[in-house]
Amino acid sequence: NLIALFKKSTLNNLFDNHPPFQIDGNFGSIAALGEMLIQANDERVVLLPALPLQLGDGSFENLFVPGGATFSLKWKDGKLTEFSAKAVLCDYHSIVIYKNKKFKLDMVKGEVANFEIYEE
Repeated sequence: NLIALFKKSTLNNLFDNHPPFQIDGNFGSIAALGEMLIQANDERVVLLPALPLQLGDGSFENLFVPGGATFSLKWKDGKLTEFSAKAVLCDYHSIVIYKNKKFKLDMVKGEVANFEIYEE
């Protein structure tokens, strides 16, 4: 659906081409892409829950999640290789999940936590 949205309903400047201007088309595609890469609520963060095969290698930086933190991720061949979290707005407490791995974050405002992932 995301590919169809970009091919059929999105202009080169990433605005939605459905007149009159529909902001849901612009924000909806970006929200969908973000949810494929990271899903978060006040209690947990799931990394790469629905990574499309077409995004085999990639990264993003400073994606803001509920609770006041940002996350940056890198992946190769569809697998997470490293991530970092920064408590931006306040102290940050969460469980981070990637596949069968869990990481507990208890950070004070301004703190950065870095992790490398080793797949067997």
